[in-house]
Amino acid sequence: MSVRNLPAAYQLEASITKEIERSFAAEHRDYVTTKLANTGLPMGAVAPPPRVHAAILWLAKGDLAKFDDALASACADWRDTLAAAGLATQSWKLVLEKRGIDCSKWPMGPAGPT
Repeated sequence: MSVRNLPAAYQLEASITKEIERSFAAEHRDYVTTKLANTGLPMGAVAPPPRVHAAILWLAKGDLAKFDDALASACADWRDTLAAAGLATQSWKLVLEKRGIDCSKWPMGPAGPT
């Protein structure tokens, strides 16, 4: 699996930035933020990238190696990433809210490259 690096691919949502701060040690936050913002995900308007970003962060559990694996997996098939994180059902917004992530202001379509 390869990760596609694109300059300024996504503007990360504030709630995703907050989740990075909660999940990762201070010395790893810049790396995680940069990788999420600059890695294009192969998706259409079906799932907003912040939802996939949240899934990647949850699967990583604060571990950089797991983060890199989850990001690479999302680039191969983002739907599997959502399913693995419990965000593939219609109740994904409720799941996010229960985990402390506000998704009420997220864009409904892709916020980055398709």
